Amino acid sequence: MSIGRIQLPDSDRRFIIGRSAGCCNKCKIRTFVDNEFGEKVRLADDAHIWGYSVDGPRGRDSGAPSDRNDRQNIILLCKNCHTIVDSQPQEFTPDVLTKMREDHYRWADDALGQTVVHKPRFHYILYLNLIRLDMFAVANSIALPTLSIESAQKFGDLGIGAGRVMAAYTQVLNSENMYAKQISPDEPISKLQIGDYCFIDQINFRTVAIGKSAPLEEAWNRDQSLIYRNFGDWRLSCLIDPRWITTSTAFGTFTSGQAPLCGVVRVNRIEADAHKIIASPLFLAQA
Repeated sequence: MSIGRIQLPDSDRRFIIGRSAGCCNKCKIRTFVDNEFGEKVRLADDAHIWGYSVDGPRGRDSGAPSDRNDRQNIILLCKNCHTIVDSQPQEFTPDVLTKMREDHYRWADDALGQTVVHKPRFHYILYLNLIRLDMFAVANSIALPTLSIESAQKFGDLGIGAGRVMAAYTQVLNSENMYAKQISPDEPISKLQIGDYCFIDQINFRTVAIGKSAPLEEAWNRDQSLIYRNFGDWRLSCLIDPRWITTSTAFGTFTSGQAPLCGVVRVNRIEADAHKIIASPLFLAQA
């Protein structure tokens, strides 16, 4: 008999994604994909080890929990691996899947434990891309504040509510562990890979023509509406979307010139021949 499926609680979903480091527990591919425009795709499924119903894969196997939607009965799988696992239940038994998940959790702990960021405390957030930061937080088990931004498409739409959003996120960023590769002024960046999250301690960046209304793709192609810094013979260029600049005062910081900034960026593209890495900031701040 089929059972009306109840959605997995959001708190459990965040826990599972965080423990999995945002990766499929079988093939380990990243299960969240986005681009420089903040468009995101979730490639993961919350797969049941014992089928949600007795007629599902492994649904009649012994040892099933009374609550089949309990997070102990869930394994994060990409859509391809989910199809394989559910199509081959004799090979992928509950014991096999449980061991697969626990092995993956240990792998994630080892990987993340080597990259915890020793960050300063932030006192003023200049740039806060809510879409990207939410994805990063989910992958790192960072609890985000419960805030309503309704239909706002940029910070300017929030009015006086923008201050509350910035204060809440500042508290989150100051209180949680952060896992990312750390970039310092004297270290090479040529080994970075697409998809890497990188923490940048406070260093000077050049800011280039951050405009409010010019088409972003055209501006980025002209090396405008960005901040950049040279690391040896490689350049790190960070694409700025003016929607996520927090205040008019912060906007002044991004006018052409220099600014001491720290924050987290995600590597989007690498142009090896030009020794250039293009990244999108999740947030930028002053320590």
